[in-house]
Amino acid sequence: MNEKVVSAGNIMEMLFSNLNVEDSSKAITISNEWKKIVSKIKSSPDIDEKRNDNLGNNISDHSRIVDLKNGVLLVEADHPGYINLLQFYKNFILKGFQMNGNKYGIRNVAFKLSGSRGFAEESIEEREEHARKIVERQMEKEDEGIKPAESELIANRKRRELPPELNSIFENIEKDFEK
Repeated sequence: MNEKVVSAGNIMEMLFSNLNVEDSSKAITISNEWKKIVSKIKSSPDIDEKRNDNLGNNISDHSRIVDLKNGVLLVEADHPGYINLLQFYKNFILKGFQMNGNKYGIRNVAFKLSGSRGFAEESIEEREEHARKIVERQMEKEDEGIKPAESELIANRKRRELPPELNSIFENIEKDFEK
């Protein structure tokens, strides 16, 4: 056996060699800013008659920043209800970043449910497959709508009184069509 012993220090060095301290610092700064902004959210009397002043803290506790790409801040929440609240307060959150200087150029915020894959995480092939399935379902629905219409036309045609020679021609055509 030719096993190489690697020290814990070397393992740690390999693990952290790819980390960018600047990116880590940026992530911590944005995360802290997120918590400050979101924690300022107060429930509106229009939404909650009891007026929950801890609403912002609850939202902050149940959401986290996942990514920042092309000016879009991706945030995940652990329950769909929190996503609805975040969407409702989206403009407030964006304004909060702007008031704090918006040093990272956040122009929009997108939300996703924890554990679900966001659209940004899908590959091009997965997006194309998803789009293809949607188009196929639409085509199937259209086909289903055409079939009853065709059978109705045939039934209406048979109800009409036609001269016997035309009736036999149509019957022959129908038989040929069925073959």
